[in-house]
Amino acid sequence: MAYSFRGAARRGTFWQRHSLSLVLAAILIVQTAIALWAGHTVWVGEQEAHGVELVAGDFWVWFIWEYNISLVADTFGVILIVLLSKRLEEQDSAESTHEQTGGEDRS
Repeated sequence: MAYSFRGAARRGTFWQRHSLSLVLAAILIVQTAIALWAGHTVWVGEQEAHGVELVAGDFWVWFIWEYNISLVADTFGVILIVLLSKRLEEQDSAESTHEQTGGEDRS
């Protein structure tokens, strides 16, 4: 089973070619904003519960650690899978044969 790299699609409008990537990027941005807001709320609550002074630099270290080990890893994994599956195709599969010959079988 061999795979080949397929170049970027040349047909369709910009939105048709890149809509999935743009939507995934938008989801990642929204998730980041929500995680930032929620993370700050949780961090402030934990600091106040322990009677610790609120230092902004400490929040960013905590947030980056928590954010990277959870949300980004999962979302980035999905983005990689989607983008790679858009570009890779199995050689001699029905999909690649159909695309290369303009709809005709090669048999």
